[in-house]
Amino acid sequence: MIAFASLFLGLIVGVLPVSVLVEGPVASVRFELDGKVVAGAERAPWGSPVDFGSELSPHELVARALDAGGKEIGVARQFVNLPRPPAEVEVLLERDEKGRPVAARFSGQSVIALRPATVTVTFDGKLLPADSNNRVVLPDYDEEARHVLSVELEFSPAVRSRTDVALGGAGASVARSELTAVALRRTVPGKFPEAEELAGALVSGGRPLPVVAVESGPALVCVVRGPSVATALQSLGTGGKTTLIQQIGGRRLPQFDRDASRYAMTLEKEDLVRFIWPMPRSLARSPGAQLFDRSRDFAAGDGGVAWLFTRVEHPEQHPPEVHLADAAAVAGLEAAGSASRRMVVLLLGDETADRSRHSPASVRRYLETIRVPFAVWSLKSLSAQRLARTWGAVEDISSVDRLGRAVERLKAELASQRIVWIQGHYLPQQIALSDRVRGMEIAR
Repeated sequence: MIAFASLFLGLIVGVLPVSVLVEGPVASVRFELDGKVVAGAERAPWGSPVDFGSELSPHELVARALDAGGKEIGVARQFVNLPRPPAEVEVLLERDEKGRPVAARFSGQSVIALRPATVTVTFDGKLLPADSNNRVVLPDYDEEARHVLSVELEFSPAVRSRTDVALGGAGASVARSELTAVALRRTVPGKFPEAEELAGALVSGGRPLPVVAVESGPALVCVVRGPSVATALQSLGTGGKTTLIQQIGGRRLPQFDRDASRYAMTLEKEDLVRFIWPMPRSLARSPGAQLFDRSRDFAAGDGGVAWLFTRVEHPEQHPPEVHLADAAAVAGLEAAGSASRRMVVLLLGDETADRSRHSPASVRRYLETIRVPFAVWSLKSLSAQRLARTWGAVEDISSVDRLGRAVERLKAELASQRIVWIQGHYLPQQIALSDRVRGMEIAR
């Protein structure tokens, strides 16, 4: 009956247009944000502006299709300012006067492209042609048997999205098992509880949430930093070492090994470090959203933290401006979306201005809301780093020894975390620990 045509990617605030696809005897559409009615539409095009507020925050956006008597006949939901897949597709069934599905329309969107490179629609495994309006006509089928309509959009070889709709038999449905990942931190020594031991530990509105599994797995550290390694090299050096090498004939000559300390300050073997570069690219297909370049993921086998800080840089060395706070918020989104133990580190260098849309205080509140631990480190002394005072608590890592101590605290934080999977899809602020739980807290 109803599906979102507007799929919000990235982080958004302010007033933005929201539109839906509708089918059947829909007389009006009601839009709700976090449980409150915020807009409505009574005719095509089925859309309305919605105010998402001036402060970064996770939201649940709901569109309800109503008939002429005001009865709900369909509902669509999506989360905003929370991790989403890199590509998404929505499918809406069209029905005849008897309520039998006879066609389908679909819409899709990706962070990398406005339109898919390839569209594949199948019905029980057989290809169906889609027209230019993203519509397919269903073939004749046995209404008593179960059938599957599949729509897959490929935006690149690595980015694709698929939705499967089951119809016939007991009716039509989109089969989707939804889980929510919650990062819990152990605050006292001891073994982390197993899933069965956490029954009733997490609640929403006072109601216990079913715990499906508890995982350790690799951790992800998202580091937001300027594009150049110059300041890091000034503060930390190269980590190189000069040794005397025995030559033929007995002479010993000095030789400098620039990577002698490459594997100092490594994280655990499978933990990953990802750099987020604070130079935004706007998304025309998703108004208000920004996309930031990121590095590949580095593991312990690539090098330690000091080596990464003094070696990994962005090709664009002198951008006209940087958006450190905005990039930190996006890094939090990526960290949360990894469904793994996580941390965001903002690494301040020689920046003197931040052109971000969002303030440091707003980003700190946002990261706390989405349950992502956050630290700000400075490669310069705090008195010499002009932006440090805007971020509140900032740790000075302007020497190798100081960085080493900060890395040990980072490793301890990651080691204390576990990912707890609960059944259902929830906003992070809807989940809390039960009052009876001791020795644990939600990581933030």
